Amino acid sequence: MLTALKLVDRAVFHVTLTLAMILLVTMAAVSFYQVTTRFVFEQPSTWSEVTSRSLQIWMVYLGLVAAFRTGSLMAVDMLQRLAPKTLKIVVICAIAGLNLGVLAVMFWYGWSMAERVRFQTLAGVDNPFTGGGISIAIVYTAIPVGAALSIVAVIARFAEEVSRASRGEPVNEAEARARLETEGA
Repeated sequence: MLTALKLVDRAVFHVTLTLAMILLVTMAAVSFYQVTTRFVFEQPSTWSEVTSRSLQIWMVYLGLVAAFRTGSLMAVDMLQRLAPKTLKIVVICAIAGLNLGVLAVMFWYGWSMAERVRFQTLAGVDNPFTGGGISIAIVYTAIPVGAALSIVAVIARFAEEVSRASRGEPVNEAEARARLETEGA
């Protein structure tokens, strides 16, 4: 089971991080185009600002997966480092539970919001294939998609940390550094 979780986690992590990087580059290009048309040609485009903002929203919610997986968000390192083995596992469970709770709320309300606005369209952006508007629900869908993929990352990190803690190994990089400092002193 852990092997399958690792494979899914690795695939989700790499795909979302790659997509987030592609969206960052695309957003920068669209923003450059917007500034060029506005200030150089004095003919601002109608679609570039909305497109850039939409790309940024998707980039952030896809990048959230990498932030959860790598533990880059706010952590309780000191409590984990000072706690004995059994309490450390309780702290890891509490942190994972809180993260999963927040992500579940994000998923639920993100999905609800995307459904609620599905008939509204993005201002100034037309579908190049149909000529009609593009639903703003595409932008709001970033919230439940990012939350669902982040849940995979939280579960994978949780399994990894519990496994390390039960073996008495450092749970994260901060704990490993602190252990090296105390052993070296």
